[in-house]
Amino acid sequence: MAEDLAQLAIDVDHLVRPGGLLDRLEALLPEPVAGLSSGGTRRRVAGSPAPWNAEAAAVLLDIHEGARRLEAALRQAVTGRLGERRGASDANTRAALRSIVRLVEGLDEDAARDAARTVARWVTAARQLRDIDEADRWEPLPRQPGMLPPACAHCRAYSLRWNRRSGEVRCCNPDCRDEDGRRPVARMEIGRFTGQAALVWRDGRAVVYRSEGAVA
Repeated sequence: MAEDLAQLAIDVDHLVRPGGLLDRLEALLPEPVAGLSSGGTRRRVAGSPAPWNAEAAAVLLDIHEGARRLEAALRQAVTGRLGERRGASDANTRAALRSIVRLVEGLDEDAARDAARTVARWVTAARQLRDIDEADRWEPLPRQPGMLPPACAHCRAYSLRWNRRSGEVRCCNPDCRDEDGRRPVARMEIGRFTGQAALVWRDGRAVVYRSEGAVA
């Protein structure tokens, strides 16, 4: 759970900090958009054109509305009451996101993980926009023709995904954990003398690619 809380705090910071994803989404809209209505949806000034970047507008509105809904749900789960819904301003959206980080500490592990995944989806959606294009590209590991890719060293499922940009490898099985209860993480490394690719896990174990498959 500690890892989920840490990642949630990082994701919220990416959204709310000056020059962060919320600011960048707003900048993609060509002119000011009226504040959130009492129902939480955005409305335009009469006669103003629609935002030229409909994708950015949709992601931004999803975060504004979703942050308020998630905060209310977490507050009810933690305190037993919904509390007063936040007002319709960007500042309140950011306050709701920061509140989510605090409220998650009072949840059980599964609920905390679900909340963290929700915020992570907002961050990913923003980064995947063509005008931002900062999303990590996770793809299946390369493998020998006709062979299965290496299995995860922890859950033994064929669920590993590789980020070419960073060289990081993760297991996408949501229930997989290492011996310390953390999501398994490895790096793709090339042997200096052998030239062979290997997965080096956080606990130090290595899985080396060979022609007949991967062996520990």
